[in-house]
Amino acid sequence: MRTSTSVRIDQDAKLIASEVLKQYGMSLSEGINIFCKQVAMTHSIPFELKVPTKRMEKALKELEKREGKTFSSMEDLKKDLLS
Repeated sequence: MRTSTSVRIDQDAKLIASEVLKQYGMSLSEGINIFCKQVAMTHSIPFELKVPTKRMEKALKELEKREGKTFSSMEDLKKDLLS
């Protein structure tokens, strides 16, 4: 039996998640269902939760403010990550 529910999701996360799930042939609703089924089966979160590092916290704040760096190539991104 199915039931209806309502959840609040960050708009950007919803858009990105929907696009990723579409690549797997799934809707957002189906992706959320899979997540809930895994939680129910394992009685745990089905992925590793990590505390963000200082560098990650800084990057997340830049992202929220749309102040992050942009790169013209993957090589430029790699160089910046290794610096």
